[in-house]
Amino acid sequence: MASVSICIPAYNRKDYLKETLKSVFAQTYKDYEVVIVDDGSTDGTDEMIKQAGYNVRYYWQENAGDAAARNKLVELARGRYISFLDSDDLLFHDAIERMMAVIDTQTEDVIVYGPYVAIDQNGNICRRRRKKLYSGYITQHLFESILVHSCGSLFPKKILEEAGGFGTSLPVCSDYALWLQLSLKYRFIALSKPTFKRRRHTDNLSKRSFINRKTELNILENFYYNGGGKELVPPKIAMRRLSKEGYRAGRCALREGSTETASSLLAQSFRRYPDIKSFLWWIVTAGRLRFGLYRR
Repeated sequence: MASVSICIPAYNRKDYLKETLKSVFAQTYKDYEVVIVDDGSTDGTDEMIKQAGYNVRYYWQENAGDAAARNKLVELARGRYISFLDSDDLLFHDAIERMMAVIDTQTEDVIVYGPYVAIDQNGNICRRRRKKLYSGYITQHLFESILVHSCGSLFPKKILEEAGGFGTSLPVCSDYALWLQLSLKYRFIALSKPTFKRRRHTDNLSKRSFINRKTELNILENFYYNGGGKELVPPKIAMRRLSKEGYRAGRCALREGSTETASSLLAQSFRRYPDIKSFLWWIVTAGRLRFGLYRR
C-alpha cells in the first residue's frame, strides 16, 4: 500500500492532464499511487488514459461537481496521506518528498502546504506577489486570505474523512470551507519553496464572477458566525475581511447587471468596515437605481 495517494479530479481537460501526469510521474518520492476521478468528461479523457497506458487507478462518474469528485477520491485513496492536484496544474518534481519530510518529523496529525507559481495556459510563468504563509494554528490568517490550496498540500486521509469531506452544495470554494474547519483542530505547516504550478486560463473554476465571490462571502460569514471563527478571529479583522469580500461580490454583481444586489452588498460592506472604495461604488449604484439605469 502506497504512503501517498496523489488524487486528481478531472473534467474535460485531457490535453492539460497529460502534462499534469508527467509532473506526477517525475516525483523524486516514489511511494505513491495516482487516482483519477473523471467527473463526466466528454472530451475523450478516458480513451487518452487507456491509450497512454498510465499507471493510474481511473474512475468515471456522472458529472456531479468538483467537491463530489474530491469526496470520491478520498473514498478511493489507499494511501495514508492525500495530495490533491487539479488536472491543469503541475507538481514540482520534489514536492511530495519535501512535504513527506515534514510529516516524518511530526508526532501528531498536521497539514503541510506550500506556495505556488502562477503559469498561463502555455506554461509561461506569470509574475505576481507571493503571499506570506504561516505555520501553526492559522485560523485567523486563513480567514484573512486563502493561503492553503488543495493542490501542493498534504493531508492525512483520516482527518478528511472525519471532517465529513467537501461540501457538495458549494459551486466553488468547498476546499476553502473545509480548510477553515480543519484549522480549528489541526496545525498547518508551511513550506517556503513552491510545491506546485497553478495554471491560469479562461476555464478556471475560480474565475471572478458574482456567484464565485458571493459563495466565498457566504463561507466566511457562516464560518465566523456559526462555525467557531468568532472565537479566534478578532472582530476588526473579521469585519475588514467580510467587508472586502462583500465589496468584491458587489462589484461583480454590478458588472453583471444586478444593480440592486450590488447596492445591498456595497452598503453592507461599508457598514462593516468603512472604506472609500465601497462608499463611492455604493453611491454609483444608488445613482443607477434612482435613475432606473439597472437590471434586476
